[in-house]
Amino acid sequence: MKVISVVVLWFALLVLAECGPVESPGLGQESDLLGYESVQGREMYRYKYETSDGQFREEVGMLVNVGTPEQELMVMGQYGFKSKDGGTMVMVMYTSGKKGYRARTVTRSAREIDLRNKAFLSLLKG
Repeated sequence: MKVISVVVLWFALLVLAECGPVESPGLGQESDLLGYESVQGREMYRYKYETSDGQFREEVGMLVNVGTPEQELMVMGQYGFKSKDGGTMVMVMYTSGKKGYRARTVTRSAREIDLRNKAFLSLLKG
Protein backbone atom coordinates (compact mmCIF):
# COMPACT_ATOMS: atom_id res chain seq x y z
CA MET A 1 0.00 0.00 0.00
CA LYS A 2 2.91 2.36 0.74
CA VAL A 3 4.28 1.81 -2.78
CA ILE A 4 0.95 2.92 -4.27
CA SER A 5 1.05 6.10 -2.17
CA VAL A 6 4.56 6.89 -3.40
CA VAL A 7 3.54 6.27 -7.03
CA VAL A 8 0.44 8.47 -6.69
CA LEU A 9 2.49 11.25 -5.04
CA TRP A 10 5.18 11.02 -7.73
CA PHE A 11 2.58 11.20 -10.48
CA ALA A 12 0.84 14.18 -8.83
CA LEU A 13 4.16 16.04 -8.74
CA LEU A 14 4.80 15.15 -12.39
CA VAL A 15 1.37 16.48 -13.39
CA LEU A 16 1.90 19.70 -11.43
CA ALA A 17 5.29 20.21 -13.04
CA GLU A 18 3.79 19.91 -16.52
CA CYS A 19 0.75 22.08 -15.84
CA GLY A 20 2.66 25.35 -16.03
CA PRO A 21 1.94 27.60 -18.97
CA VAL A 22 4.00 27.27 -22.11
CA GLU A 23 5.64 30.65 -22.65
CA SER A 24 6.16 32.21 -26.05
CA PRO A 25 9.24 34.41 -25.56
CA GLY A 26 9.38 37.41 -27.84
CA LEU A 27 5.78 37.15 -29.02
CA GLY A 28 4.37 39.25 -26.17
CA GLN A 29 0.90 37.78 -26.62
CA GLU A 30 -1.41 36.51 -23.94
CA SER A 31 -3.77 33.65 -24.64
CA ASP A 32 -7.38 33.16 -23.68
CA LEU A 33 -8.87 29.97 -22.31
CA LEU A 34 -11.22 28.64 -25.01
CA GLY A 35 -12.45 25.58 -23.15
CA TYR A 36 -11.95 23.74 -19.89
CA GLU A 37 -13.51 20.59 -18.46
CA SER A 38 -12.68 18.71 -15.27
CA VAL A 39 -14.36 15.63 -13.80
CA GLN A 40 -13.29 13.83 -10.62
CA GLY A 41 -14.71 10.53 -9.48
CA ARG A 42 -13.92 8.09 -6.72
CA GLU A 43 -11.43 6.11 -8.76
CA MET A 44 -10.89 8.31 -11.81
CA TYR A 45 -10.39 11.82 -13.11
CA ARG A 46 -10.53 13.53 -16.48
CA TYR A 47 -9.66 17.04 -17.59
CA LYS A 48 -8.96 19.00 -20.72
CA TYR A 49 -8.33 22.57 -21.81
CA GLU A 50 -7.58 24.57 -24.92
CA THR A 51 -6.18 28.09 -25.31
CA SER A 52 -6.41 30.65 -28.09
CA ASP A 53 -2.70 30.36 -28.91
CA GLY A 54 -3.01 26.68 -29.85
CA GLN A 55 -2.11 24.96 -26.58
CA PHE A 56 -4.19 22.02 -25.41
CA ARG A 57 -4.08 19.21 -22.90
CA GLU A 58 -6.33 16.23 -22.26
CA GLU A 59 -5.81 13.54 -19.63
CA VAL A 60 -7.64 10.60 -18.05
CA GLY A 61 -6.49 8.76 -14.94
CA MET A 62 -8.03 5.77 -13.21
CA LEU A 63 -7.29 3.30 -10.45
CA VAL A 64 -7.33 -0.30 -11.65
CA ASN A 65 -7.40 -3.51 -9.61
CA VAL A 66 -8.73 -1.50 -6.66
CA GLY A 67 -8.30 -3.15 -3.27
CA THR A 68 -5.80 -5.72 -4.50
CA PRO A 69 -2.00 -5.84 -4.27
CA GLU A 70 -1.98 -5.08 -8.03
CA GLN A 71 -3.78 -1.74 -7.56
CA GLU A 72 -2.27 0.99 -9.72
CA LEU A 73 -2.98 4.38 -11.21
CA MET A 74 -3.11 4.32 -15.01
CA VAL A 75 -2.93 7.61 -16.93
CA MET A 76 -3.38 8.40 -20.61
CA GLY A 77 -3.24 11.80 -22.20
CA GLN A 78 -1.93 14.21 -24.75
CA TYR A 79 -0.86 17.81 -24.94
CA GLY A 80 0.30 20.09 -27.69
CA PHE A 81 1.29 23.56 -28.78
CA LYS A 82 2.27 25.55 -31.84
CA SER A 83 5.93 26.28 -32.47
CA LYS A 84 7.26 29.80 -31.99
CA ASP A 85 6.92 30.53 -35.70
CA GLY A 86 3.36 29.14 -35.73
CA GLY A 87 4.11 26.82 -38.65
CA THR A 88 4.38 23.54 -36.73
CA MET A 89 2.09 21.80 -34.26
CA VAL A 90 3.86 19.64 -31.65
CA MET A 91 1.77 16.92 -29.98
CA VAL A 92 2.86 14.58 -27.20
CA MET A 93 0.81 11.46 -26.41
CA TYR A 94 1.64 9.62 -23.21
CA THR A 95 0.70 6.79 -20.87
CA SER A 96 1.82 6.05 -17.36
CA GLY A 97 1.31 2.97 -15.24
CA LYS A 98 3.08 -0.08 -13.91
CA LYS A 99 5.43 -0.10 -16.89
CA GLY A 100 6.45 3.53 -16.31
CA TYR A 101 5.94 6.73 -18.26
CA ARG A 102 5.94 6.42 -22.05
CA ALA A 103 5.57 9.32 -24.47
CA ARG A 104 5.48 9.75 -28.22
CA THR A 105 5.98 13.12 -29.89
CA VAL A 106 4.43 13.93 -33.25
CA THR A 107 4.94 17.11 -35.26
CA ARG A 108 2.71 18.27 -38.09
CA SER A 109 2.60 21.42 -40.15
CA ALA A 110 -0.07 23.81 -38.90
CA ARG A 111 -1.31 24.14 -42.50
CA GLU A 112 -1.85 20.36 -42.78
CA ILE A 113 -3.82 20.33 -39.52
CA ASP A 114 -5.96 23.29 -40.65
CA LEU A 115 -6.76 21.53 -43.95
CA ARG A 116 -7.72 18.31 -42.14
CA ASN A 117 -9.94 20.25 -39.70
CA LYS A 118 -11.66 22.10 -42.57
CA ALA A 119 -12.25 18.83 -44.45
CA PHE A 120 -13.68 17.21 -41.30
CA LEU A 121 -15.99 20.20 -40.65
CA SER A 122 -17.21 20.15 -44.25
CA LEU A 123 -18.16 16.49 -43.84
CA LEU A 124 -20.09 17.30 -40.65
CA LYS A 125 -22.00 20.13 -42.32
CA GLY A 126 -23.06 17.84 -45.14
